Amino acid sequence: MSKETLPKYKDPIWQDKDNRHIVCRILQPDDVYAIAHVIAGPESDGKTNRDYDALMESFGEEEIDRLTDEHKVEQLRKREIEAERNLAKQARKKQEVLFNMKLEAFEIEEIKNSTNRELKKRLRKAKSPIEVQAFATILIQDALNNAE
Repeated sequence: MSKETLPKYKDPIWQDKDNRHIVCRILQPDDVYAIAHVIAGPESDGKTNRDYDALMESFGEEEIDRLTDEHKVEQLRKREIEAERNLAKQARKKQEVLFNMKLEAFEIEEIKNSTNRELKKRLRKAKSPIEVQAFATILIQDALNNAE
């Protein structure tokens, strides 16, 4: 694509509207877009910025407002998805820890050789590390009492 067909500015959003600060992608000499911060400063300062003026001419304030609102909604959606992923990851990690605790408990000789089917069943169905520890302790204590 030639430079004439590529727009100079893409995806402008307000970073700070009061300070006339816009974040957008600006076309570079090698036909690649780079993220840029275009800052004109508060209107009361009377400063100008060529890129800011070009953005206002190309997009207008209302369009940048609309794009900024869309960007905020998209960012919120991404944060929610990430939060859901993190919760799922934490749940998987807890299940993995619980599973490994049960495996380790059943490797203990007193538990492995126990004839107490009810306690072994409860240990298998334990839903928390505390339950695994409690039933494992009871089974070991039961084995030690029976050994005496």
